[in-house]
Amino acid sequence: MRIFKLFLRELKHDYFALVSIIMLAIIFLSIYIGAFVIDHFYDVMWVTPQRMPVSPEASGTLLGLDVMGRNQFHLLFVAARNSLNIALGVTFFSFAIGLTVGVISGFYGGRTDNVLMRIVDTWSMIPFLMVVIVLLVVFGRTVPTFILFLTLFSWMTRARLLRAAALSQRQMDYISASKTLGTPNIVIIVREMLPNLVDIVVANFVLTLAASIGIETGLSMLGFGLGWDYPSLGVMLQNATNPMYLQHFWWVWTPPLILVVVTMLCVNFVGNALQRVTDPKQRFA
Repeated sequence: MRIFKLFLRELKHDYFALVSIIMLAIIFLSIYIGAFVIDHFYDVMWVTPQRMPVSPEASGTLLGLDVMGRNQFHLLFVAARNSLNIALGVTFFSFAIGLTVGVISGFYGGRTDNVLMRIVDTWSMIPFLMVVIVLLVVFGRTVPTFILFLTLFSWMTRARLLRAAALSQRQMDYISASKTLGTPNIVIIVREMLPNLVDIVVANFVLTLAASIGIETGLSMLGFGLGWDYPSLGVMLQNATNPMYLQHFWWVWTPPLILVVVTMLCVNFVGNALQRVTDPKQRFA
């Protein structure tokens, strides 16, 4: 596809993006393969209540034990998998909804566009963080509920972006020619318009992934993340809010912090490269 050819050309000039995409491949594969192996051979959530975390040296493990006696190294893989599942799920479903609403709104215009955009505007005015926190407390803090409630309040920006792109495409000659030939609207949208929106969708999908990781981590650090039986990177980072942990138990919060920062930076570098692909004025190549 054209976008991937342009992206490969872009990588020749942007070494940060090239290194980032290699690191992301390593991180994602390591997390999912590692979590799969650990789930099958270790009881990660086995708890031995104790007063303080145990250092790597004293425990004989790579990253020590947390305050519940759980192996931090094993826990990191499972927590990272849960965080990535949430981020990928929210990004995918929010784009699915935003793409559907945005393209229909932009393609049909008129009354359809007006009604859909008023719905988007109204939904956008809801204080989503407060509502999401309440919903998570009421319905339980699990991976599916996180994905569902974050998706409900994160698709509007995507809808506006894709509406603007669809409005631009709607004026193109190939759309007018298809309508003149009597091609059904659904066929025009799926077969002719959507392929021309792939560049924008892919670039913003990657950038939205980084934002989704940040939202999950932030909510978890505030104490509204997954429960102890559904660990995530944000839940592990919550330990950094305790001054004693921050000063004396570095192994409890440093690994998830490094993983979150590196992952978000890599995703942003790749997303910026893809965004330049969609704008000829910004391309290196």
